[in-house]
Amino acid sequence: MPSEFPINDPRNVWQNQPTEDFKMSAAELRLKAQKFEKRVSRRNLREYVASAIVIAIFGSYIWLYPSALARTGSVLIIAGTLFMVWALHKRGAARTVPAGLEFRSSVEFHRKELLRQRDLLRGIWWWYLLPFVPGLFVCCLAGLERALKELDASAHQAAIVVSFGVQMVVFALFFVGIWWLNHRGANKIQRQIDALDALEKES
Repeated sequence: MPSEFPINDPRNVWQNQPTEDFKMSAAELRLKAQKFEKRVSRRNLREYVASAIVIAIFGSYIWLYPSALARTGSVLIIAGTLFMVWALHKRGAARTVPAGLEFRSSVEFHRKELLRQRDLLRGIWWWYLLPFVPGLFVCCLAGLERALKELDASAHQAAIVVSFGVQMVVFALFFVGIWWLNHRGANKIQRQIDALDALEKES
């Protein structure tokens, strides 16, 4: 789930990078690219571990929950998690800096990696958040259905429906928060790209 992912996660991995002087040698640039690769690798590893936990938990719900709606929601959550993992691996996997690159080639390689990760964060809605929406919605509906079956008083039923609406609003705000963090991260990467462009012009 996004809350368990660092999507500090895709969303915080770049947050605390300091502003640096980009006048550097080929060796320094290569070291910087390698550090970036390690950051991406650690982020992705956290995502994969969290995804495995989510799949295990909701996989158990398929067998434990008697409600067909709850089981359907669990299946959708698992499907959304698998899609997110696939998209992360396809679009955001860390790439190793090739050995023996000249300075200009190193700049070009590092710039492409920055662009790729920037675009990954900018597209957080479709590959990281949207896949979870159907499952979360159906699971909340299952909880609403169960609560309404257990209570007969109309006043209580109205309160439960309101609670369902509040849940939807909370999820929406949570998703907006994740988007905002990733948007900030993408902007930080863009500043690094701009600095690399300036460096390349000077070289």
